[in-house]
Amino acid sequence: MHKKLPLFTILAAILMAALMVAPVLAQAVPSVSVSNQLILGHAVRINSVYSAGPGFVVIHQDGGGQPGPVAGQHAVNAGWTYNLEVEIDSALATPTMFAMLHVDDGTVGVYEFDGASGLDNPVSVNGSVVTPSFTAELLHAHDQFLAGDTVTIATVVTQQAGWLVIHAGDANTFGPVLGQTQIQAGTSNNVVVSIQQDGRTPVLWPMTHVDTGAVGQYEFGIVEGADAPVVILGEIATLPIWTVPHIRAYGQASLPGDGQVASNVFEVESVLAQVPGFLVVHNEQNGTFGPVAGFAPVPAGLTEELSIPIDPAVATPRLWPMLHVDDTTVGQYEFGTVQGADAPVLVNGEILTLAVNAAPSLVVHDQSPLTGEAGGTVRFRIDEAVIDAPGWIAIHTDANGQPGPVIGTVLLAPGRTTDILVEVDGAGAGARVFPMLHYDTGVIGTYEFGTVDNTDNPVFVGGNVVVVPLGLTGETAAPAVPTTAPVVAPAATEAVVAPPAATEAIAAPPAASAACSVSNAANDVNLRSGPGTNFPVQAVLGVGQSIPVTGQTTGSDGQWWQVSSGGFVRADVVQTTGDCSAIPTVDTSGLVPPAAPAAPPPPAATQEVAA
Repeated sequence: MHKKLPLFTILAAILMAALMVAPVLAQAVPSVSVSNQLILGHAVRINSVYSAGPGFVVIHQDGGGQPGPVAGQHAVNAGWTYNLEVEIDSALATPTMFAMLHVDDGTVGVYEFDGASGLDNPVSVNGSVVTPSFTAELLHAHDQFLAGDTVTIATVVTQQAGWLVIHAGDANTFGPVLGQTQIQAGTSNNVVVSIQQDGRTPVLWPMTHVDTGAVGQYEFGIVEGADAPVVILGEIATLPIWTVPHIRAYGQASLPGDGQVASNVFEVESVLAQVPGFLVVHNEQNGTFGPVAGFAPVPAGLTEELSIPIDPAVATPRLWPMLHVDDTTVGQYEFGTVQGADAPVLVNGEILTLAVNAAPSLVVHDQSPLTGEAGGTVRFRIDEAVIDAPGWIAIHTDANGQPGPVIGTVLLAPGRTTDILVEVDGAGAGARVFPMLHYDTGVIGTYEFGTVDNTDNPVFVGGNVVVVPLGLTGETAAPAVPTTAPVVAPAATEAVVAPPAATEAIAAPPAASAACSVSNAANDVNLRSGPGTNFPVQAVLGVGQSIPVTGQTTGSDGQWWQVSSGGFVRADVVQTTGDCSAIPTVDTSGLVPPAAPAAPPPPAATQEVAA
């Protein structure tokens, strides 16, 4: 009986034999460009790929100095692909990995290389397999409810022995240290860290530190310069995790550009739920959540990679995933049809929801450009691009407030790309540019809009070109790239936080002040999208719950409070606590109630009946 060799042994033999398994076109050379990197999560960033035909970029573990078992792969089209993110199984990651180019000559889009079938073999150029190596520091952690005094971090990959440190913090940055444990060089999975009870916050920040002082003694903040955080290219090896109910969802092309094919699903990376419930996707209405576009049940605990069917014919380009409980007929979503049933989950008085771009889109912020590598050029960043087919970001000049000539282009792979660095002529850029999405429909990898008829046209969504102005004269507020924050207006992502100084203590987040809030003691009350009972119900404030007040206004039937979720509640059906004397009056003249109900009617009961 013949012994079956492991796949990575077969692969090593192929590499040593240097077989030419894919044709190399004379006019272009298959290649993969990848840099050493910090991975916060489970995606490897590939700078660029050139493939002679359809293929795969395959991420391999380190198998003793050569490619070993596969950690993940991503299909690529023929031609150039830039800024590709390849999802991997983080538990299989190693400090050194290999990005290998394979052909796709079997079932299209299905990676079938097994060393025996002859399918999807590695690509070679001049007798060498295209497989550059790179080093990585990786930190991958899940949202979780605390069980006792420990936190479990899924995977840590580091080049040298050090520390895994748990910091307190909030959605935007980290604070004091709550606990730490030693980690060895290499890959560590399911690392358990004990943390102190005092100072715990709903958001925690796991962070890797080096061990540069006395070996085995955590001295950061005690001995100057010792045991500092790991920093790669200016970014600290840290990320936030939530220990309260939470949703993680990202920009995506659930809805297509005009003329393209819809996916019919909304993808959620993870949901952390205290009890069984529903993840409900709402359409956007008047700048906030409105009628339901789709929903799916979720169990208690952490649910990952949830796909929710939606109707693209009625869905809006921006969607609002929201967590609801399932507290009446199990498995039936009854909010709005059964009084008090399946209400939204509140976290710190806020409805657990966020806005997510669900169609081709661009997110930018005004910034001071950097000096480019080539003479006379400048660099700037585009925070997020979402497109539903291979395409381009074309950088247009400012022609009297409108997009002018193109001075630069960036190729895009389908899906979501973040933190895109663009370099263009500085004189042409001036004080403002207009990034615009285009499809790549002609010669793949060649921008032909304006030179070849009906080729590489702009992307339209709802009849509007996807284009945004980007100022180059100074920094503004960070972009609202919707991702994971359990608030109506989520905190921006991609923000690089500065490392804490080792010689001074980090202040804890300030205690909440006695601000104005409303609550009720008798009956559930409606939170509506505008100041009147003719506006749709957004959520229900349950008996005994409270929520902060942010504004006040007068409706047709008396005074209404605007609360931190963005909704409105009539003043005579709730009680106030705290100092409400300085609450500002908000202008609601732009809020128009729908002509007819767009969703099932809300619970009838006593929501607008004075106590």
